[in-house]
Amino acid sequence: MDLRRAAVGLQKAVAEKLGIKPRIRTGASGDMTVLVNGANVFNYRKEGSIPGTEALLQRIADSLRSTV
Repeated sequence: MDLRRAAVGLQKAVAEKLGIKPRIRTGASGDMTVLVNGANVFNYRKEGSIPGTEALLQRIADSLRSTV
């Protein structure tokens, strides 16, 4: 799986649907981390796979609600 491509697609989806730009870090070692307001929302190494875009959008929305 191309994690960089997934990260770019996710950033675009989050910007369009939630109006924010999350910080998404990818590494050469096959890692991808999604941070929203400094909180870790998703880490590929810990979970082993990437859930669908809608599932990640829901996690991000839930994270935003919990910080308000």
